Amino acid sequence: MIDDTAKDPSSKIWYALPAGFFATPIDALDPEPGSERESQLEQALALVLDLAPEDQRDRYAGALRDVRFMAAQMRSEGVIACSLGMHYADDGSSASSVFTVALRDIEWAPAKITAVRAVSLRECAENVGLLTLPGGRPASISDTLITMPALEGVPSQDLYQCNLYIPAPSGTQLGVLTLSSTAVGSRKHYRDMMEGIAHTVSFHDPLPEIERAARGDTADGTGGIGNDIASDFG
Repeated sequence: MIDDTAKDPSSKIWYALPAGFFATPIDALDPEPGSERESQLEQALALVLDLAPEDQRDRYAGALRDVRFMAAQMRSEGVIACSLGMHYADDGSSASSVFTVALRDIEWAPAKITAVRAVSLRECAENVGLLTLPGGRPASISDTLITMPALEGVPSQDLYQCNLYIPAPSGTQLGVLTLSSTAVGSRKHYRDMMEGIAHTVSFHDPLPEIERAARGDTADGTGGIGNDIASDFG
C-alpha cells in the first residue's frame, strides 16, 4: 500500500514501512501559535477531556500535555515523521515501538565518511555495522539498550533503540531513522526489520521504479525490496 505522503511533491525522503505501523501527525500536534490548526487542536483536546471520566481528567490533561511537548521536542530535533508500531513477538505477546525519521543538514563529505562518522558519534552505540544499499549507496546502523530512570508511577525499564544513518546523494543532508521499543526481547527482529527498511530509503521519488518493479520489468533488483521487510515477528 502506498501512502498519500509518497505522492506529496514537497517530500524530501521516501521509505517503506511494514504492516503494523501507523503515522502520527506530529505537525498537527505542534501547530503554529494562533493558527487555525492550533484552534482545531484545542477543540479536539477539549472534546477528549469532556469524554474522560471526571476523576481522571487531570491525568488525561497531563498525558495530552506530554504528547504536545514530545511532538514539539521531536520537531525541534529535525524529526519530520513519526509512526507507532504494533507487532507480535515470538512468544505471542504484543511488541509496540516508535519509529521516527529526521533529515539533518550537514557539511559536505563523501557519503561513506558521513555514514561512518554519524554512527561513531552516537553515544552508547553498539553492534555497529555498515550497509550497502541499492545503487551501492553506503549507510550505517547501530543499536543499544538504554536504561530509563524511574518516573512517578512508572518503574525503571530498559529501552531498545536502533538507528539508521543514510547520507543523501547531495552530501549535505543525512537521513536518521530511529526505532525505539520497550520490547527488548524482540531486538533481533527489530534490527532485521530496520535493515530491510534501509533498503527502501530514497531521496528521490521512487514511485516510477516501484511501478516498473510491480510489472516485473526491472533489472536492478528493486523488485525484491518489499520482500526484505518483515511485516511481523513470527
